Amino acid sequence: MVSKVRKELGRWRAKLRSTPYLFLGAVRRREYDASRHERVRVTQGRQPIADEVAILVIFPRDGIPASTLATLAHFARNGLACVVVSNAPLRDEDRARLALDTHLVIERPNIGYDFGGFREGILTLFERGVRPRLLVVMNDSLWFPLRTDCDALARCRQAPEDVFGFLLNGVPRFGVSRDYVQSYFLRFSPRLLASAEFLAFWRDMPLIDNKHLVVRRLERGLSRHFARRGYTLGALVHWRTVIDRLMALDDPDKLARIFAYQCQLNPKDAAQLKPLIAKGWSPLRIRDALARSIRRKRLFASFPMMHPEFVLELGFPVLKRKLTMQYREIVRLGLDKDFDPAVRAEMRR
Repeated sequence: MVSKVRKELGRWRAKLRSTPYLFLGAVRRREYDASRHERVRVTQGRQPIADEVAILVIFPRDGIPASTLATLAHFARNGLACVVVSNAPLRDEDRARLALDTHLVIERPNIGYDFGGFREGILTLFERGVRPRLLVVMNDSLWFPLRTDCDALARCRQAPEDVFGFLLNGVPRFGVSRDYVQSYFLRFSPRLLASAEFLAFWRDMPLIDNKHLVVRRLERGLSRHFARRGYTLGALVHWRTVIDRLMALDDPDKLARIFAYQCQLNPKDAAQLKPLIAKGWSPLRIRDALARSIRRKRLFASFPMMHPEFVLELGFPVLKRKLTMQYREIVRLGLDKDFDPAVRAEMRR
């Protein structure tokens, strides 16, 4: 009971801290738009426009990694014209290199994080009269594709839902669905792109510089905004599938690896797992004893960060770049043997 109260108080503290950013977001958007064309640099690339477009938002710190170029090449092989939006100024050589593999290279101030970059790419396309039949937006926090023969884009194309991604997350509260598509990769359908509601969302979107509020109001808010208007959500992996697969896992050695990894990854999960491990309980017994917490996502709340063996076996087509612990485990277990050479080299640095 005490932990629930603390959690709720923490949630309200976060809401109160982020409230000023919510009001300032609309003001910042108006200020940004008033000087947008002076502050944004657009470079025409060599790639022709296509009916299907991918917008990749990057924040280059030390140049453009080879894996980013591999991502652009993968989009091009799959017939998507690429627009790169950089939330930081580019070096001349990086701008020139990106222009070889893209339709447009856009540089802008880092206002509004990734969603600000998505917005800039979408508005620029629409202002130029480009109305894609299918649109993908993605940020550079991911290694994608992991393998050169990845079919994730083909599966995203074929999916009937209007907002589609790699992971559908969320937990129902009081019987109400709270699902949302995680925003590091989103695919928008022809039906949604043809609607006035799509452009209106991005045109009127507040530019928020608070990460907590970006997740709550924009990542989750985007899915729920369009779902309320009758558009459908979907993803390659659903959070219920993750839980069902974990609860059905009957390999004690694999479960033991998952638990040991999670204890290192997440102190809150470790607080529930370690006492049972210390008692000498079997992995299967531990899993079953914690079934209620798992099903309510009080354990293993973030699937993409879980043990990579489990993540990859569920067919998840990306990994987070910054999660050093995860890709060190991948290398240790030799799970990267068929990865794209650029991704494999960056993991092994």
